[in-house]
Amino acid sequence: MKITPIHPQEPKPEHNMPFAPGFAVEGGRIIFMAGCGPIPLYHKHPHVPEEERAWMSGGFTRQIERTFENIKMVLDAAGANWSNVVKLTVYLTDMSYQNELNRMTHQIFGKTNPPPRTLIGVSCLSHEDMLIEIDVTAAV
Repeated sequence: MKITPIHPQEPKPEHNMPFAPGFAVEGGRIIFMAGCGPIPLYHKHPHVPEEERAWMSGGFTRQIERTFENIKMVLDAAGANWSNVVKLTVYLTDMSYQNELNRMTHQIFGKTNPPPRTLIGVSCLSHEDMLIEIDVTAAV
Protein backbone atom coordinates (compact mmCIF):
# COMPACT_ATOMS: atom_id res chain seq x y z
CA MET A 1 0.00 0.00 0.00
CA LYS A 2 1.17 3.51 -0.78
CA ILE A 3 -0.03 6.72 0.90
CA THR A 4 1.18 9.89 -0.80
CA PRO A 5 0.61 13.43 0.51
CA ILE A 6 -0.88 15.89 -1.99
CA HIS A 7 0.45 19.45 -1.83
CA PRO A 8 -0.64 21.80 -4.66
CA GLN A 9 2.34 23.95 -3.67
CA GLU A 10 5.33 23.40 -1.39
CA PRO A 11 4.42 24.38 2.19
CA LYS A 12 6.83 26.80 3.86
CA PRO A 13 8.17 26.08 7.38
CA GLU A 14 6.49 29.21 8.74
CA HIS A 15 3.10 27.83 7.68
CA ASN A 16 3.49 25.16 10.44
CA MET A 17 0.71 23.19 8.73
CA PRO A 18 -1.33 21.02 11.16
CA PHE A 19 -2.55 18.92 8.21
CA ALA A 20 -1.76 18.08 4.58
CA PRO A 21 -4.36 19.19 2.01
CA GLY A 22 -4.87 15.62 0.82
CA PHE A 23 -3.56 12.07 0.65
CA ALA A 24 -3.76 9.58 -2.22
CA VAL A 25 -4.06 5.89 -1.25
CA GLU A 26 -3.12 3.04 -3.59
CA GLY A 27 -3.60 -0.65 -2.87
CA GLY A 28 -5.09 -0.39 0.61
CA ARG A 29 -8.03 -1.47 2.72
CA ILE A 30 -10.02 1.49 4.08
CA ILE A 31 -11.02 1.63 7.79
CA PHE A 32 -13.84 3.98 8.80
CA MET A 33 -14.10 4.78 12.51
CA ALA A 34 -17.07 6.02 14.46
CA GLY A 35 -16.55 9.29 16.27
CA CYS A 36 -14.21 8.87 19.23
CA GLY A 37 -14.19 11.11 22.27
CA PRO A 38 -12.94 10.87 25.85
CA ILE A 39 -15.58 8.25 26.70
CA PRO A 40 -14.31 4.64 26.86
CA LEU A 41 -15.21 2.72 23.71
CA TYR A 42 -17.13 0.18 25.79
CA HIS A 43 -19.19 1.48 28.70
CA LYS A 44 -22.52 0.97 30.44
CA HIS A 45 -25.80 2.22 29.00
CA PRO A 46 -27.44 4.19 30.36
CA HIS A 47 -24.37 6.06 31.55
CA VAL A 48 -23.48 6.16 35.20
CA PRO A 49 -23.22 9.87 36.16
CA GLU A 50 -20.12 9.37 38.37
CA GLU A 51 -18.31 7.54 35.55
CA GLU A 52 -19.34 10.17 33.03
CA ARG A 53 -17.92 12.97 35.21
CA ALA A 54 -14.61 11.09 35.43
CA TRP A 55 -14.48 10.68 31.62
CA MET A 56 -14.93 14.44 31.14
CA SER A 57 -12.51 15.51 33.90
CA GLY A 58 -9.15 17.15 33.34
CA GLY A 59 -10.16 19.81 30.84
CA PHE A 60 -9.53 19.86 27.10
CA THR A 61 -5.97 18.51 27.22
CA ARG A 62 -7.00 15.38 29.12
CA GLN A 63 -10.07 14.90 26.90
CA ILE A 64 -8.00 15.05 23.72
CA GLU A 65 -5.48 12.60 25.20
CA ARG A 66 -8.28 10.15 26.03
CA THR A 67 -9.77 10.66 22.57
CA PHE A 68 -6.49 9.79 20.84
CA GLU A 69 -6.03 6.80 23.20
CA ASN A 70 -9.41 5.48 22.02
CA ILE A 71 -8.50 6.07 18.37
CA LYS A 72 -5.21 4.22 18.91
CA MET A 73 -7.08 1.21 20.32
CA VAL A 74 -9.18 0.95 17.14
CA LEU A 75 -6.12 1.43 14.91
CA ASP A 76 -4.31 -1.34 16.79
CA ALA A 77 -7.30 -3.68 16.42
CA ALA A 78 -7.29 -3.01 12.65
CA GLY A 79 -3.56 -3.70 12.34
CA ALA A 80 -2.90 -0.01 11.68
CA ASN A 81 -0.93 2.82 13.27
CA TRP A 82 -0.85 6.62 13.11
CA SER A 83 0.88 6.56 9.70
CA ASN A 84 -2.20 4.81 8.25
CA VAL A 85 -4.57 7.67 9.13
CA VAL A 86 -5.63 9.43 5.93
CA LYS A 87 -8.41 11.75 7.21
CA LEU A 88 -9.64 13.29 10.47
CA THR A 89 -12.94 15.02 11.06
CA VAL A 90 -12.74 16.94 14.34
CA TYR A 91 -15.69 18.43 16.21
CA LEU A 92 -14.91 21.07 18.87
CA THR A 93 -17.36 22.81 21.17
CA ASP A 94 -14.93 25.74 21.52
CA MET A 95 -12.71 26.75 18.62
CA SER A 96 -10.23 28.37 21.02
CA TYR A 97 -8.94 24.80 21.62
CA GLN A 98 -7.60 24.72 18.06
CA ASN A 99 -3.98 25.52 19.06
CA GLU A 100 -3.93 22.67 21.61
CA LEU A 101 -5.42 20.38 18.96
CA ASN A 102 -2.65 21.43 16.53
CA ARG A 103 0.02 20.80 19.18
CA MET A 104 -1.33 17.31 19.85
CA THR A 105 -1.69 16.61 16.11
CA HIS A 106 1.97 17.49 15.56
CA GLN A 107 3.00 15.39 18.56
CA ILE A 108 1.20 12.30 17.23
CA PHE A 109 1.60 12.64 13.45
CA GLY A 110 4.72 14.80 13.16
CA LYS A 111 4.98 18.11 11.34
CA THR A 112 5.88 16.85 7.86
CA ASN A 113 2.54 15.54 6.57
CA PRO A 114 -0.16 15.22 9.26
CA PRO A 115 -3.37 13.78 7.77
CA PRO A 116 -5.93 16.00 6.07
CA ARG A 117 -8.64 17.13 8.44
CA THR A 118 -11.88 18.97 8.65
CA LEU A 119 -12.44 21.04 11.80
CA ILE A 120 -16.03 21.80 12.74
CA GLY A 121 -17.27 23.99 15.60
CA VAL A 122 -20.41 22.61 17.23
CA SER A 123 -22.60 23.90 20.06
CA CYS A 124 -22.65 20.55 21.86
CA LEU A 125 -21.72 16.89 21.55
CA SER A 126 -23.40 13.74 22.84
CA HIS A 127 -22.48 14.48 26.47
CA GLU A 128 -22.92 17.79 28.23
CA ASP A 129 -19.25 18.31 29.17
CA MET A 130 -17.68 16.62 26.13
CA LEU A 131 -15.38 19.09 24.33
CA ILE A 132 -14.06 17.05 21.37
CA GLU A 133 -15.01 14.17 19.08
CA ILE A 134 -12.93 12.86 16.17
CA ASP A 135 -13.81 10.43 13.45
CA VAL A 136 -11.02 8.82 11.50
CA THR A 137 -10.42 7.19 8.15
CA ALA A 138 -7.36 4.97 7.84
CA ALA A 139 -5.86 2.87 5.05
CA VAL A 140 -4.04 -0.41 5.67
